[in-house]
Amino acid sequence: MTSSGQSGRIFVGRQREMYELRAALKKSIAGRGGLAMLVGEPGIGKTRTALELTSYAEGRGAQVLWGRCYEEEGAPPYWPWVQAIRDYVELAEPDRIRVEMGPGADDIAVIVPNVGVKLTDLPTPPDLEPEQARFRLLDSIATFFKNSARSHPLVLVLDDLHWADESSLLLLRFIAQQLQDSCILVVRCYRDMELSRQ
Repeated sequence: MTSSGQSGRIFVGRQREMYELRAALKKSIAGRGGLAMLVGEPGIGKTRTALELTSYAEGRGAQVLWGRCYEEEGAPPYWPWVQAIRDYVELAEPDRIRVEMGPGADDIAVIVPNVGVKLTDLPTPPDLEPEQARFRLLDSIATFFKNSARSHPLVLVLDDLHWADESSLLLLRFIAQQLQDSCILVVRCYRDMELSRQ
């Protein structure tokens, strides 16, 4: 199989993987969202395969957002999700952001300051116990993605997931439970050789 990728280079091989990824994408476009995994050793082409899928998805009207985990210390919690939301917010009109984030915009703005730049009249989130505040944030982000996917199917690519922080994985688990009736496909790329049982 050969097809043109985003970079203009030719993408060769990975027929079975691309078939399965495209099938998962078609299901998500039809409203049966889900998860896909690209697992393997370093340099095997996980990111390149994800790029080919996202090019295919964009050609079918899907919006693609990327988040990349950071290997070194110092990245804030939810870092790959922050990147994806930040990129979305930079390109979207304030009215669209306001509608799709709804009342959860103030919670999301706590970890993605760009939201507050676009929506300048956000209230301060309520003072809650840490567990309650975390649940409210997870629910606000999941609701935002589901709302966004109603107008355009959404592909979320989480790259280098083997370096993800605990908060990012918690959000992934939270969102994964709500994908079935959505137009969202979450693609996870990670090195199996660096995963532990945790």
